[in-house]
Amino acid sequence: MDVSTSALVDGVAECLNGVIEVLVISGRQIDVVNLGFAFELTGQFSPMPLLKSYLKEARKASSPVKSGYTSPTAQNEVNDRELSALKAVLRCIEEHKLEEQYPVDPL
Repeated sequence: MDVSTSALVDGVAECLNGVIEVLVISGRQIDVVNLGFAFELTGQFSPMPLLKSYLKEARKASSPVKSGYTSPTAQNEVNDRELSALKAVLRCIEEHKLEEQYPVDPL
């Protein structure tokens, strides 16, 4: 690899790191996992902690709403968001064949 190619690769990697940081901050850890596999960066961005973080945030956002404070429709929307998050994680685990590292049965 010549100097200009090396500089280009370094520049792309630096830019990608910035994109990944923004994605993590905005709660899009699954996109980070997909990018990690697409660009072979799973060593830098380990999928398991990212997926666990995504689920933790989804559960926190959909924690049980105290009855009397919300309508059944609002609770159903909260439940739907958590279910969507679980499905997204399952899809990601299956797409990248991560079942050995992250068993899907508990989900």
